[in-house]
Amino acid sequence: MSKRNPRHKAGKHKDQRSKIRFDTFSVSEEDHPKFKAAMTEAALAAVADFPKTLELVKDQLRHHDPIGILACYAGYGLLSFGSEDGSSGKPVADVLQHHAELLQAIVLSIPQDQWGPAPVLPQIMQTVFDSVPKLSDTFFLQRSLEGQKVSDPQELAVLELQERIRLHTMAVRNWAHFLSVIQISKELYGPLDGPLVAHHGFSFTDLIEVMHCAVREYERRQTEHWGRFRRVLRGRNPRQIFRLYFQNVPGLVGDPEEMLAAMPGVDLDGAKAAVMSHYDLRIAEFGTFTPDDLARLSGRTAQVVEKILRVISLKPGSLSEARTEYLFLGNPVWESPAIDLEDRFFLPIPVAVFSHIHRIMERLARAAGLKEAVERTRSTYLQQKLEATLRSALPGANITPGATWKIGDQGFETDVLIVIDRTVIAAEAKANRLTPEGLRGAPARVKRHIQEMVLDPSLQSERLANVIASAQAGDEASMAVVAGLGIDPASVDRVIRLSVTLDDLSVLSSAEGEFKKIGWVPQDHELAPTVLIADLLCIVDILDKPLLLLHYLSERTYFQKAHNLLGDELDYLGIYLDNGFNFALPEKDMLFNVAGLSGPIDSYYNALNAGIAPPKPEAILSPLFTQIIDRLNEKRPMGWTTVGIHLLGAANPSEQRRIERSLDKLRTMVRKNYRDPEHVSSMQIQPSQKHKARVGFYLFPEQLRPELKKSLEQLANQALDASESQAVVLFGRSTERWDLPYEAVLVVNRRKPLLPKLTSKEAKEIS
Repeated sequence: MSKRNPRHKAGKHKDQRSKIRFDTFSVSEEDHPKFKAAMTEAALAAVADFPKTLELVKDQLRHHDPIGILACYAGYGLLSFGSEDGSSGKPVADVLQHHAELLQAIVLSIPQDQWGPAPVLPQIMQTVFDSVPKLSDTFFLQRSLEGQKVSDPQELAVLELQERIRLHTMAVRNWAHFLSVIQISKELYGPLDGPLVAHHGFSFTDLIEVMHCAVREYERRQTEHWGRFRRVLRGRNPRQIFRLYFQNVPGLVGDPEEMLAAMPGVDLDGAKAAVMSHYDLRIAEFGTFTPDDLARLSGRTAQVVEKILRVISLKPGSLSEARTEYLFLGNPVWESPAIDLEDRFFLPIPVAVFSHIHRIMERLARAAGLKEAVERTRSTYLQQKLEATLRSALPGANITPGATWKIGDQGFETDVLIVIDRTVIAAEAKANRLTPEGLRGAPARVKRHIQEMVLDPSLQSERLANVIASAQAGDEASMAVVAGLGIDPASVDRVIRLSVTLDDLSVLSSAEGEFKKIGWVPQDHELAPTVLIADLLCIVDILDKPLLLLHYLSERTYFQKAHNLLGDELDYLGIYLDNGFNFALPEKDMLFNVAGLSGPIDSYYNALNAGIAPPKPEAILSPLFTQIIDRLNEKRPMGWTTVGIHLLGAANPSEQRRIERSLDKLRTMVRKNYRDPEHVSSMQIQPSQKHKARVGFYLFPEQLRPELKKSLEQLANQALDASESQAVVLFGRSTERWDLPYEAVLVVNRRKPLLPKLTSKEAKEIS
């Protein structure tokens, strides 16, 4: 028998080509008191300045046009410039949508007769740009100071969890990419159009279509506005700047020479600044709409459009009695994002309608007596959407929606049960509405929400996984249950558990450690990943090969447990595209902020929204790994999903390339030395994560093909004995037929074979 070379430990190598870097920030234990004192001092100073900062903002609004200030704040602060490759940039980096929403609430807290008449000037806007984020940050600092007064560990852990939820509620706005939001909203609420018309005079679909038109028109006006200004900036001297300004901007009073004469000695930069300041007075036009404007664009009547605008608007001064903290925790602007100016309506952030569409629709449904109907529709829609999504992503799978089963007299249901090869997916759909108000309540209320939305569906999928495991162990009652579900327990290698929601719960699903610390999740329970349906649509779209999708879903449970991360599902997908989850962070107990790693995915969908078709982001795989995955999917031998998942978990992209180079060298050695009984003929990869299989490649010349089966089995047993892995996957590859990525594959398990032992005939079938 041939001698084998020592295993190659893929997990020990650093991926030099990875675009993802994790930086750590820590304070030494001896410096921690100083650091805490400095942070407390800064927080106290910010809290003390809060009333003055708030009054400073209100003072600008009482002296200068509030609509103009709000328009400039949202117009500049939320503006992003896109390019054909989908990349984007922002002129004002520190302004986020929730800052603009906070400013809108402050505007609405001032009665209209106190609104300032003066035009907006650059120095006024600079004051507002500097002040509003401070107000938002100070509210967070205020709560951190309150937390310092808590000494009970469990109470403190609950407060920390609630704070993560609050930050998520404040900061996260795009629960899906825009076109997906439109699609999901129509599919979800459209079935209840008739009853809503009877009460409000317009349908859910009417509102979605009208507001979609408002978003598009806002973007068109914005693009046209800045297109004109770019043409103005082509001037090479002040006179040319002013002439181009009057040529390109309609409705101006006066002429270029008068403007030049009014600013004697002005230089080129001064001329640009002057026309820009004057041009900013038009920014409010972006979001100002009459019912007739949107009626023409949407094909609805002006009467219907006006009803829609009235019901999603607040009048000036309507928040004059609102408590300041409510503007942070439950901003009324989230449910009413427009300002009612009688004959016209101002939408400073039209896309905010879709950021908060579920809130808005729930309020309208409640007013129309449709609360229960919406809840039923949400549940039906989510289960059907989940089934359709996975059915399209996993062709050939056996999919059972609403699979029912019993343990004794107790009945259970798995919302979507999927059997594909030797892999089972138990997916639960949870459509309950998770309100930020509920999550901000008393700990007992928060705990109930966590149990209903996160723990219960996870326990349900775990229950089925345990029944399958008991059936594999020979329990007759369990065998009867799984047989009734059409599952052969002896043919199951892996159960993937998944919870899918209509609301974004990423901040909760990533907090498994916190839940266990405070006793809300049993210590021995592994939470199933909780994925927003919109994110699942993206995952399925990006990971458009079944094995990539199965590997991602399979590894999400381990990934969630192994690392303490702060981010959402598409950030995790960004990590997966970079390294296939084949990496380890330096410190498990440290919280890593991975927000923003979805950048390539966001850029791709933003480009699609803009009518650009860039290349789709892809998982990085070496040519050999790609060929193996494609061949497994094409041939689909028994166990192909098990083999593919183990292979994808063996190495990150740079390690895969090194493996290919090593195999090329090994091929040369085998072709030269195969006659020597002690020649080196294989290499093996041992991932650092214990749950992953050892993966090996056995190279053979055609002269040794008759011994292929025997060599694979002997090598597999040796590999299993030499490692702590629970499984070993071996690929047999001919040195003469190098164009084929593999010709036979064997999987063995420490407890039992995961695939039947190969006969010569079966080896040919897998070829």
